[in-house]
Amino acid sequence: MPKKLLHSSFNQRIEFQTVSFAANDLTGDTVEKPVSLFKCWCAPQRRTMSQQFQLTGLGLDDTLTVAIRHNDKVQGSTLAKYRNETYEVVSISPDDTNNYMAYDYVVIRKKKGSMKNG
Repeated sequence: MPKKLLHSSFNQRIEFQTVSFAANDLTGDTVEKPVSLFKCWCAPQRRTMSQQFQLTGLGLDDTLTVAIRHNDKVQGSTLAKYRNETYEVVSISPDDTNNYMAYDYVVIRKKKGSMKNG
């Protein structure tokens, strides 16, 4: 039986984005430009110590997991803006059932580099 999430747990906003590339008019270089796909409410997920140790072994200890209501558009996202920080989408675990309460679990990692705060 899947874990039931309370509606009150969805208390944080997250914006899923993709990247488009545009030429810089001054230098001619190609630069990344975030393009918003959609915004929704999310529920941050806590991890047990056992889960954290397992993720450390996989190199995923610096990631966060958030649950969102099922949305097919999340499959096209590569970035997420969460708590005024830009994150890379590491993996998506979609719930493709036709259940009324379907959730997608999205693993995100803080983005390093040029687009720090979007």
